[in-house]
Amino acid sequence: MKPASALVDPALIERLCAIPVAEMSDTLAAAGLPDQVLASGFIRIGSGRPFAGPVVCLGGEASPEPGLQIGDIDRAICAGHIVVVGPGNGCMAALVGGNMVTSWRRRGAAGVLVDGFVRDLSSFDGLPGLARGTTPINCRGRWRFVSTSLPLTLPGQIEPVTVRPGDWLHGDNDGTVVLPAEKLVSLIEDVEEVGGIERRMRALIEAGEDRQSVYETHDRFGHVRRAD
Repeated sequence: MKPASALVDPALIERLCAIPVAEMSDTLAAAGLPDQVLASGFIRIGSGRPFAGPVVCLGGEASPEPGLQIGDIDRAICAGHIVVVGPGNGCMAALVGGNMVTSWRRRGAAGVLVDGFVRDLSSFDGLPGLARGTTPINCRGRWRFVSTSLPLTLPGQIEPVTVRPGDWLHGDNDGTVVLPAEKLVSLIEDVEEVGGIERRMRALIEAGEDRQSVYETHDRFGHVRRAD
């Protein structure tokens, strides 16, 4: 079997990063997947550029006991993947810090999302990141890593969102969505068509046409394939 890192298609990342997340959110809803949007409580850290990539899930729990070995955690990171860490379970200390991020970047991580707090923000410089907040407090003796291959449930804007290893994240300054791996290609194809329709509609509105008539004469989502 090829290593997971070999499965990351740069062309898919490029296509996704060119798509506004707002259009992807609308397309997900039209496909019957309305609750894939992460909570706006996640703040952007590091790079503010659009990002996309498959997920590596690093799960943990609040506990004073030791967790996974550092090597076991870091070996789970694949080049081109976005590292998702959580849940914080109410831990007010930083789940991720500078040495972790430095190691993960060297292994090719394309981004980090933490359902909890982080520290050492300079280590994220240029790397897309999301977190619940920042604190200088170390989580040692408060929280531990316990898994590298199990799904994680993250806070959503409407409902909690489950992200599985291999699912994709797609984010920009509007927010972040979780894309099921098995629907990735069809969603990209459908949202690109949505984007073309949106641009034609906006051009007509800018040219002075009535917005209601433009909406009535353009079916933006009729082509979107249902996920069920």
